[in-house]
Amino acid sequence: MKMSSKARYGLYVAVELAKNYKNNDYINVSTLSQATGVTEKYLEQIIALMKKADIVSATRGATGGYKLTADPNDITVGQVLRAVEDNLEIVDCLHAECAQRRKCVARNLWGKLYDNINSYLDTISLTQLAEDDL
Repeated sequence: MKMSSKARYGLYVAVELAKNYKNNDYINVSTLSQATGVTEKYLEQIIALMKKADIVSATRGATGGYKLTADPNDITVGQVLRAVEDNLEIVDCLHAECAQRRKCVARNLWGKLYDNINSYLDTISLTQLAEDDL
């Protein structure tokens, strides 16, 4: 399984916001772009997905920008990745209709792998990731 750039950059943004959470300030996209090395245009697309999942909030104006909607201890890496990666499904047929469903020898394997990946990612908070406390 290979994570897309959206997943990597989504985590970069989330960690930057986690590091600034205690200041209760909104961080503008320009600052996030400089901190992550990702273009502002691409960050806006990623942040829109994170807003839709209620991980970040936004405000406009001179002091506008983005911040986490909850304490970084309460937001998991799994939540961020699922917000930007469409549920982290490792195979297309896992949750879709499949003609081979009944005789697929690997279906249970894929299902257990999917569950284990998500369970693990849900044990790591943004605070842990920001502090590299894995």
